[in-house]
Amino acid sequence: MADAFESPVDIAAEVAPTALSGLAQMASAVAIAAFLLLLFNAHALASWADGLAPGPRTAPVNAAAQALAAQTQARGFDGPRAALKSGWDAVKAQRWPRQEAASQR
Repeated sequence: MADAFESPVDIAAEVAPTALSGLAQMASAVAIAAFLLLLFNAHALASWADGLAPGPRTAPVNAAAQALAAQTQARGFDGPRAALKSGWDAVKAQRWPRQEAASQR
């Protein structure tokens, strides 16, 4: 039955090999995602490092996370997150007419 179907699109009989295998493509996607998270989400990494118990093993981790967060902030990589957070805070602060201000997180 499949032989009787004629596709309107010309399909090559042989599949062209890709430059990377499936595992290499997946590993590349994960590496790119991790790199982008380090750039655009360094503040969350620094917050996580602040929550670690102080000690000789966590001190270098905390210092590296704080340095990365400071560098990404200095270069403006946290701009989109800061703009989104300020917009979200403005939405949370809005109230109905004659409504008391409520403390929300």
